[in-house]
Amino acid sequence: MTPLDRLPEPIANRIGRAARTVRHVCGAVVLEGLDRNRCAFLVAVDPQPITAAGEVAAIRDGRGTWRIFAGTLDPRDRWNIPGHPPGDPWPVHAGHRCRDPIPATWHAPPAPVTATRTHDPERLEF
Repeated sequence: MTPLDRLPEPIANRIGRAARTVRHVCGAVVLEGLDRNRCAFLVAVDPQPITAAGEVAAIRDGRGTWRIFAGTLDPRDRWNIPGHPPGDPWPVHAGHRCRDPIPATWHAPPAPVTATRTHDPERLEF
């Protein structure tokens, strides 16, 4: 056994880069994940996506914002916010604060449901 074999497992190998739903220490359900590939921070965001006005309010309130891209949390800053408003296809989430939920006015409306059913003459529907 070499000294390298005794090193603790890196946090990225334990947690991974993908955002996952977890129960935070305060009891709230949040999305949690690493926010970068290198030199990452473990971040927790509220699961409800926010609007563009909600993002402005969150930043004014001192909260960071992250977009979900390919299942990962990517931090938003002054270089990638302009020209990339929150919404489809990449929702934006505000940073979580224990016992300080985001106001409902920041919430983005739910995505529209699209019908994908095909007509099946053998199936009776009422």
